[in-house]
Amino acid sequence: MHERRRCQRFDLNVPVKVYGRTPRNIPFRATTATMTISKFGGLLDMKPRVKLGQKMLIVNSFTEEERECRVVYVDSKSRGRHKVAVEFTSATGDFWHVYSPPARLEVALRPVDLIGALSNT
Repeated sequence: MHERRRCQRFDLNVPVKVYGRTPRNIPFRATTATMTISKFGGLLDMKPRVKLGQKMLIVNSFTEEERECRVVYVDSKSRGRHKVAVEFTSATGDFWHVYSPPARLEVALRPVDLIGALSNT
């Protein structure tokens, strides 16, 4: 069966900090990395226990941007660390900085070329 996705997913390790509360309402801060990302969220490898639907704060360690997210999947089979899928509660901007169009690059004149162009005028 072919899966339908809202956008492409990438296997990309982005270091993140996650802030939230366990099901017993104990606050936690976890440092981890993404396993896969999409424009709408990502899959994390986490030690703290979380539950479906709960909200957490995720911080991109490269940019220090933060975004609220909601837990949409928890791998309940694993012991110790869990695969946790999160979805951003608001889809504004490119949190991972991989979905924006590439910057337009133009060839810059080298100083030697610039001096030659000025002397010919």
